Amino acid sequence: MMFIFIFNSLFSLLYMLFLGSKSIMYFVGGLMLNLMILCLFNFSEFYYIGELNTYSDSMSSSLVFLSIWISLLMISSSYKIAKNSESVGLFLFLVVGLMTVLLITFYVGDYLLFYFFFEVSLIPTLLIIMGWGYQPERLQAGVYFMFYTLTASLPLLVSIIYIYYCYSDLSFGLMFIHTSANLVNFKFYFCLMVMSAFLVKLPMYFTHLWLPKAHVEAPVAGSMILAGVLLKLGGYGLMRFYSIIYFYYSIFNSYFIGLSLFGMIYVGFICCRLNDFKALVAYSSVAHMGMVICGALTLFNWGYEGSLIMMIGHGVSSSGLFCIVNMYYERLGSRSFYINKGLLLILPIFSLMIFMLSASNMAAPPTMNLLAEIFLMGSIMSFDLLMVLVFPIGSFLGAVFTIFMFSYSQHGSIYFTSYGVGSSNYRELHVLSLHIIPLNFIILNPSLFMVF
Repeated sequence: MMFIFIFNSLFSLLYMLFLGSKSIMYFVGGLMLNLMILCLFNFSEFYYIGELNTYSDSMSSSLVFLSIWISLLMISSSYKIAKNSESVGLFLFLVVGLMTVLLITFYVGDYLLFYFFFEVSLIPTLLIIMGWGYQPERLQAGVYFMFYTLTASLPLLVSIIYIYYCYSDLSFGLMFIHTSANLVNFKFYFCLMVMSAFLVKLPMYFTHLWLPKAHVEAPVAGSMILAGVLLKLGGYGLMRFYSIIYFYYSIFNSYFIGLSLFGMIYVGFICCRLNDFKALVAYSSVAHMGMVICGALTLFNWGYEGSLIMMIGHGVSSSGLFCIVNMYYERLGSRSFYINKGLLLILPIFSLMIFMLSASNMAAPPTMNLLAEIFLMGSIMSFDLLMVLVFPIGSFLGAVFTIFMFSYSQHGSIYFTSYGVGSSNYRELHVLSLHIIPLNFIILNPSLFMVF
C-alpha cells in the first residue's frame, strides 16, 4: 500500500512539472482524495516487512489518512495563491512533496530512515513559510523553526547510532525480537536525548517558543500542515520508540507529565489574554499536545488510544480554525479581536462553521476530542489520582479561551470597515465542511484508531 501512495505522489509531481497550470490544483486534490479512500481499507491491518523496511498499523495508517486529508484541504484553501501568484507550480510541488515525505515517514519501518524523513519534512515546510508568509518577520520565524527542531533532533541521531551499536539492528522489529530485559542496557541519558527531539516537535511547554512565531508568520497552508500533521510526528515518534526505552519511560514519565499539565494550565491563562486570532489558535495547540504527552507517557493502553485520537481530532480542528481565521483575515486585513468583532451579523454562515470548530477544540460532544479526553482522563486516573485534580483544570481553561475566542469575535459592535466585506463562497464552505464532517462522525466508529 505504501508504494501505491509513493507512486501516485511522484506521478502527481511529474504531472505538475510538465503542465504547470493553475488547473492542476483540481487534479492534485482529486488524486489526494482517491489516495485517502484507498487508505481507509488499511486501518485495521498490521504488517511488518523487514526486507522492505515497511511497518504499518492503525496508528501509522490513521496518520497517513490525516496527512492526505490535510494536504487536500491545504490546496483547496490556498486558492488566493493560485489566483495571484506566479509560482503556483512551485507551491504545489512543495505541498505534494511534503505529503510524500510524510507518507514515507509514517510507513517506514527503520529508525534511521524514520529520522531521515523526520528531518526532510522540515525543508518544504520552511520554504512554504518563508516563500508565502505575510510579513518580513517570516525569516525570523523560519530561523526559530529550524534552530529549535534541528538542535533538539541531532541528539536523536546519536541515540539511533547507539541503538545500532547495542543491537546491530535498526528496524521497528526490535519490539518483537528483543525482550524488555535486553533493552534496559539503553542508557538513561540516551533516553532523554530521544525524548527531547519529540517533545520539542510536539511541542511541550518550555520548548514551544518556535511554534507561535512559525504559525503567525506562515501562510494558511503552512499553518494547516504544521498544526495538522507535523506536530503529530512528535507524538508518533514518542510512541514508536516506546519499546526501546520503556524502562526509562517508567522512571521519567511522572516529571514530564507534571510539566505538561503545568504547561496546559499556564498556556490556558496566556490564551485568555491574547488579542490575536491566529496566535490564540497556535497557543491552543501547545495545550492540546500537552494532553497527548500525558496520555503517551502514562504507559497505559487507554493513554495511547486517547493520544492517537487527540492527535487526529486536533489535527483536523486546528487546521479548520486556521483556515477560517485566514478567511476573516483576507476580508478584514487584520487578526486582531478589536477588528474582528460582530462577525455574526456580517458572515452568519461562517459563525456556524467557527462554532462547530470551536466545539471540537473544547472537546464538546459529539466530536472526536471528547472521546480522546475521556480516554486520557481514564489513563491519568490510573496513573496518579492527584493528577486527576489538575487535568480537568487544563481542560476547563481550554473551554474558557475557546468560548472567549468565539464570543469576542462573533458578538459586539461591528468595526466600521467591516461593512464592505465580501460574502462567503462555495469553495470556502466546502473546505470548512470537510473539516467539520470527520470531527463529528468518525466518533461513530472509534475502532478505526485502536492501536491495541
